Amino acid sequence: MKNITKNDKEGGFLEIIVLIIIALLLMRYFGITISGVINWFASFFRSVLR
Repeated sequence: MKNITKNDKEGGFLEIIVLIIIALLLMRYFGITISGVINWFASFFRSVLR
């Protein structure tokens, strides 16, 4: 049983790494920057909280 849970955790970790790589490639393709995303979230929450 311990081996099954270990493999599930490793598979989940690899899945997260793959998703991060895909997200970074999409951001590069569309020309989106990290600071641009942070600024968008900040302005979004400012407008929502008004």
